[in-house]
Amino acid sequence: MRTLTSDDVRDLILGAEILGCGGGGSAELALEILRQAEEQGLKLRIARLDELEEDSLVFIVSRVGGGVEEDIKRRVEKYPKRVKNPELEAVKRLASFLGKEPQAILASETGAGNMLLPLFVAASLDLVTVDGDACGRAKPEIAISTTHVKGIPIAPLAAVTPFGDVVILKEALNDYTAEDIARQIAVASGGTCGVARCPSTPSQLKGGIVEGTMSRCIEVGRKVRDAVKSGQDPARALIDATGGREVFRGVVKSWEREERRAFMWGNLEIEGKGKYEGHRMRIFFKNEFLISWFDGKPYVTCPDLICVINSETGRGMSNWVDLKENLGKEVAVIGVPANEIWRSQKGVEIFGPRHFGFDIDYVPLEKLLG
Repeated sequence: MRTLTSDDVRDLILGAEILGCGGGGSAELALEILRQAEEQGLKLRIARLDELEEDSLVFIVSRVGGGVEEDIKRRVEKYPKRVKNPELEAVKRLASFLGKEPQAILASETGAGNMLLPLFVAASLDLVTVDGDACGRAKPEIAISTTHVKGIPIAPLAAVTPFGDVVILKEALNDYTAEDIARQIAVASGGTCGVARCPSTPSQLKGGIVEGTMSRCIEVGRKVRDAVKSGQDPARALIDATGGREVFRGVVKSWEREERRAFMWGNLEIEGKGKYEGHRMRIFFKNEFLISWFDGKPYVTCPDLICVINSETGRGMSNWVDLKENLGKEVAVIGVPANEIWRSQKGVEIFGPRHFGFDIDYVPLEKLLG
């Protein structure tokens, strides 16, 4: 087991923001969680699956939600917020329902906010967080999970809203109906709720999660930070740390976003610079960057990672910030191969372009780029 230092966590946030592909919860949220943890003197500890007791339970914990329409935001403004940490309460409610406490917490995805949240929840309960997650990148839907690929049941599931609503989903037809139910709870709550799900033993999770992702984020963050500090190219540092490939470089020309159904939908347009002069890239996002087009032709797609980073600071571009914040910024687009779980037939069915309504075949980025 490993107790993370403040520097470790800050590097994790930087790396997770990059590998979160525009989503996964903001770095600002993650830094606020870190501040709270430090004020409370909490120890943020990570452990490998094989360090946990065989008969112990692991809960996946995350914040579910995104953008909602303005009328919903106005409706819930008057509601009193009674639960400060819905994710923490969701763990308690699921444990109470099962009659057994978990030994560890697992992040649902790689992302700044959605990695710090489970770390904080685990530390608050004097538990450890698994060094891994259920995706290997960030993704917009609960059902897009490596546990879904392996067939690990998503329920029982506990969802808690900031207003104190508590829902226990005892059984679910499948991951998609569970997703719809949790998403509707988030919508009714102004766009967010805390969820604990998929109670499993370490042996059940073996082969059904992406292991080592927290350590990987720390390494990526550290290498990118060191590159920026020494005046080197952060994109090259990211490529070296992940085995990724350069996909595009240019300037952000347009960025449009629509908030609905607890998601953020939109497109990013980049005008090429350097060897990409005269070319354009468009990237579609649903919370996260998912599908790209090079001069109008389909290019790198999910489940592979599309990481858009600021060429100067090395920070991952976030779809959660003010739309004007990144306009005119010079960025590098780096593709990173998805975990092999996603490259299986079922993985591509769950997280390929067709899941999002695009008639595009998934082609592994290393084959696409040659």
